[in-house]
Amino acid sequence: MDLSLQNLLALARFTVQSPREGARQVMRANIPIRARWVALAITAIFSAVLAHLAMGLMPVEMRAEMGQGMSPFITAVAQAGLMLLSVHVAYWVGRWFGGTGSFEDALILMVWLQFILLILQVVQIVTQVILPPLSPIVNFASVAIFLWLLSNFVAELHGFSSVGKTFFGILATMLAVGFLLAMLLLPLMGVA
Repeated sequence: MDLSLQNLLALARFTVQSPREGARQVMRANIPIRARWVALAITAIFSAVLAHLAMGLMPVEMRAEMGQGMSPFITAVAQAGLMLLSVHVAYWVGRWFGGTGSFEDALILMVWLQFILLILQVVQIVTQVILPPLSPIVNFASVAIFLWLLSNFVAELHGFSSVGKTFFGILATMLAVGFLLAMLLLPLMGVA
């Protein structure tokens, strides 16, 4: 697989148009496991940098309302943690429901999904600067693309035939994981 930026962008566009075929191409690329972990770290770092860039472009009043936030390093670590959680959830929950995917393929698909989300982050930042009124529309479209790709990737990973059922399974899993994380983290934050 040619990993030049031009080819990656072309594959990303193809993946948005044909997610399951794009996922198959990524899984067939035979990327070594070590390179998959490095790719996870790199995408987490770039995601954190873009998030802080977007925050820096916000009006001062909006930034003050949101608080100072975390350092870019902490943001990158948190992003990597969320990606790793996504890999495990996509793999284990899919297997629990009879899926046949491998952990290594779940890893590369979540990295690939994050790469596409990085492209969308860049589009969001450009829109935020050039056409701020369109920014909410781009944000909404990005969430829709994320859910569309995630549903197709998990379905392809595990050999599920129905993307619709996979989508509803993902929503239910997100609610359950969110509830569990809230129950675990709220006491740590001092919330009773």
